[in-house]
Amino acid sequence: MVLENFQKIPSSTIIPIIIILTLISLWILTPILTIVIFGAILAYYVRHITKKIKPYVKNDSLSVFLGMIILAIPLILLLYFTFSQFVNIAGSFFGSLQQAATGNSTMQMAQINDAVQNLDLPNNISVNITDTIKSGISQFISYTASSVVNLVSSIPGIAAQILILIFSMFYFAKDGDKIVKYVKDIIPAQDQDFYQQIIDSADDVLKSIIVGNLIPAIILGILSGILYYFLGYEYVILLAIISGIAMFIPIIGPWIVYGVIGIFSILIGNTLPGVLVIVFGWIIETSTDFYIRPRIAVQYSEIHPLVFLLGFIYGAVTMGLPGLFIGPLILGITYEAYKVYRKEKVKSNP
Repeated sequence: MVLENFQKIPSSTIIPIIIILTLISLWILTPILTIVIFGAILAYYVRHITKKIKPYVKNDSLSVFLGMIILAIPLILLLYFTFSQFVNIAGSFFGSLQQAATGNSTMQMAQINDAVQNLDLPNNISVNITDTIKSGISQFISYTASSVVNLVSSIPGIAAQILILIFSMFYFAKDGDKIVKYVKDIIPAQDQDFYQQIIDSADDVLKSIIVGNLIPAIILGILSGILYYFLGYEYVILLAIISGIAMFIPIIGPWIVYGVIGIFSILIGNTLPGVLVIVFGWIIETSTDFYIRPRIAVQYSEIHPLVFLLGFIYGAVTMGLPGLFIGPLILGITYEAYKVYRKEKVKSNP
């Protein structure tokens, strides 16, 4: 009955109603829209894993669930190892965060004092520099402690976003074929070729995104580990992992690792290793981010490397971690849409 009434509505009013309902829906979903899109992108990779295990697991839901677990296990183990080691090292080096925040840190300042004294500055200036360094360290750790508290207080919101991400990933991976079929059914016949090319380009972009993010991070981590090893730093593997993970941080990237290690080494008197970490870290980060990443990503698509580079950087700036995937996807599809449209125009107007 409802369908019959819907069919009686003049066709001229259908499109405006659909547009209004779509805009209202997007407005409602705005706070979680990025997470839902991110879940759809991750579902693309889950589907590839699911296809590999589907011959052994006949149930669709179970195969998708196993695919999600396989995708998540390496990341969970990596983050757990990194975080646990970092907490242990920070605890043994700085003492408790509460002590550091109140100026009673167990951290030894003798090496820093000696390094400042070796600068042959007037005594009052040396004292001021030392006090500034001590104050900066205490403020930094105090800020870290407050950030941890804020993170703990935001756990309910983070848990809700993770839950939405998991459900989005699951249903997009499970019902992806139905969604594609539904979209194809509502596309006019004369536009089918155009949208098929867009879908194909999106597939290429998604392949290049994972390759353009994961492989460069692994390369940077390995090169950083080699650098730390030859310069004689401890915890080489942990520092290499942190450097690789830091590549996903917008704008700052691995400089948060190179800068801290280099500056601290200089302050405690290890000037040459500190300078070399900063210099070679800059070379590694620049070559990886501006040469290796675009070159690898473009192997899977004809989209210009600049489009990927802008998508990676400014997608992450505007949308955080999900923007590393969403940014290149949107810019890549937009670029491909213009290219296909231009090709059709040239074909129709030789």
